Amino acid sequence: MMNSQHAMVRWGLVLFVAVTLASPGALAQVVKKKRAVPAQVVAPKPKAKAKTAKAREAKPKKTVTPKEAPKQLVVLTVEGDRGGKVRAQVESALRRAKPVKVASLKQYATLGKKEGLKGNALFTDAPLAQVAPKMKLDAAVTGTVSGSSLTVRVLDASGAVLGEQDVKLTRGKLAPADVKLAVAAVVDALSGAARPFEEPVTPSEPLAPAEPVTPPTPVAEAPRTPPPPPPTEKPLETPKPLEPVAERPVERPKPLEPATPTPPKTPDMVAIGPQPKDGPPPMDEEPESHTTTDPFLEVGLDTGSGGTVGEEPLRPPLARLTLGGTTTWRKYCTRPGVKSCGEFDRKPEEEQVGDRSDYESSVPYLGISAELELLPFARRPSAVRGLGVVLGYRRGYASTNVTLFNDVGQSATREVVATDSVLTAQAMYRYFFGFGSSRQLLGYAGVKAGLLSRAFDVEEDAESPLSSTHRLYPSVGLEVSVPLLRQVRLEAAGQLFISPKPGQGFNDEGGALNLEVSDYGTSVSSFGWEAELGVAGELWGPFGYQVRFKLSHYKDTFSGPGARIGWDNGGVAEDTYSSIHWGLTASY
Repeated sequence: MMNSQHAMVRWGLVLFVAVTLASPGALAQVVKKKRAVPAQVVAPKPKAKAKTAKAREAKPKKTVTPKEAPKQLVVLTVEGDRGGKVRAQVESALRRAKPVKVASLKQYATLGKKEGLKGNALFTDAPLAQVAPKMKLDAAVTGTVSGSSLTVRVLDASGAVLGEQDVKLTRGKLAPADVKLAVAAVVDALSGAARPFEEPVTPSEPLAPAEPVTPPTPVAEAPRTPPPPPPTEKPLETPKPLEPVAERPVERPKPLEPATPTPPKTPDMVAIGPQPKDGPPPMDEEPESHTTTDPFLEVGLDTGSGGTVGEEPLRPPLARLTLGGTTTWRKYCTRPGVKSCGEFDRKPEEEQVGDRSDYESSVPYLGISAELELLPFARRPSAVRGLGVVLGYRRGYASTNVTLFNDVGQSATREVVATDSVLTAQAMYRYFFGFGSSRQLLGYAGVKAGLLSRAFDVEEDAESPLSSTHRLYPSVGLEVSVPLLRQVRLEAAGQLFISPKPGQGFNDEGGALNLEVSDYGTSVSSFGWEAELGVAGELWGPFGYQVRFKLSHYKDTFSGPGARIGWDNGGVAEDTYSSIHWGLTASY
């Protein structure tokens, strides 16, 4: 009974609480409590990207080391290099090497002239210290040929020796393996060589150390407002209609100011090498472009040098010997009382009175020839290198028919055997120059002067209608040689004979020389000239060839009575030689 009463009391309390909570007044109190609690405002966290950007700015930037530019050099004269063959091999191999860049020797020589240098010195290290800053040269390569070896020498821009290397020569040239060895020596010498004309710039004030980057200040979250204490409950009253409650405005956090990006710091000073103030600016070249564009027939002259000029300092041979033969045609005529053979032949036959003779080779006569050119100063770099001498000897054997006309017009033809001998002794001076795009061809232009002797001796036969002629006279002339290829060289020359009178010789046997004048008159005046044109070239090594055509002409004008019939008032004699000279040459 007691248990049932307690159970009823408990269930009654439960029912009372449920009814109370379900009443309208209780619901209104619950709504008021919920609206009275303020909203919690949390400041937005900074974006991760902003922190990442600041962290990136705080890290030091990595410096990228620039790729080292190739060293620029010029290949100078190789002493003792005949024909410039060794220098051409070294320059060609260096142009294909990537660590270096070969400059033009022609531009080097042009700038050297502006420094007051001349001649062969333009292609040596003499102007290197002055020209290197203008061409931005790091080094220069030169060398010396001694026997069968080559000493490759590397110089810096001031002319100091950076390194040397001896390589072997095979028949005056470098083998492929030796070329690689020479190029490797040049590259190794330049690997530790700095460009001396680029002086480092020292800043006037020390650079300030980099400021440490301050880490960003963390953004604090807005403090949470504690909720107000719950209002004291009043005794339950009769619920009244709910009044609208004004909502509390929600405070929004102020947006964070965007981080100002720090501008990249630029260095206070930039080291810049000194730039040349005078001279032509350096030419821009493609990294792979090393070809020249010089015209094929460009000639570089240096007035008064007497030696080699041009890009390649080639040297002429010390001696050249020519051995060969001659093929000669001779035409000779004598006419009394006139100034030319043609004038006499144009007269009527009844007026053609007096002894006259005609000699014309029906077939050319052959002979031998030898010529020696000496240039004893060819190895000197001074102006005397063009001085030299030329010695020559020719001898031909003629056998032909001669027609003699007497005073009444009767003619007689006889066979005559004679010899034609020529001796030459002349001094010469030549200007040598490099020719062609690579300057490896050697040409020259010069003058020569000396003595010549020409004797046409007829066999000693009293019945011979033709007299001998002996001439000894000075001469002056010009000569030029223009090489087109190593195998082809055009040559031309001309001489003027000064008073080449007949009856002049080294030996007057019994007064025979005087008869060459007295037969035709009491005195004589003579004039003569010679012109030649030909080709020459190299065949193999020091051996070559030469072919020339020569035309020589003499005119003797006699005055006064002569011993022959019809030569009362002198007359004229004309002598013409046309010959082809051919032979082989050997140079040293």
